Amino acid sequence: MPAGTAELALFAMNVQPVGGKLFFDWAVAGIDPSLEGIEAGDLPKGAVTGRNSLGKVGYSICPAQGTGESYVFALYALPARLSAQKGFDARVLREEVLASSGNAGLLVASYAR
Repeated sequence: MPAGTAELALFAMNVQPVGGKLFFDWAVAGIDPSLEGIEAGDLPKGAVTGRNSLGKVGYSICPAQGTGESYVFALYALPARLSAQKGFDARVLREEVLASSGNAGLLVASYAR
């Protein structure tokens, strides 16, 4: 973790834009930078989930049966804590994150059913 990291923000985005815009499948802010992992189905203490591009607060990666999709997971190290509240707009928060952080880790993964 970069020195001085106060908070982490995680975004899961579909590689294929929808209507020319990023499609957010999941967004989480308020992640403690000392955290070493996230258990399946759990949200770390102090973390908050935003609205995805389907308008739901939570996780929505699930392609249709017999299909697959690719996703980008972007984890940002932030020098100051954000004031994100549950249900925040993922697109708006990502713009705020990009303006304040030069530190990001990216992972691209594909999922098929």
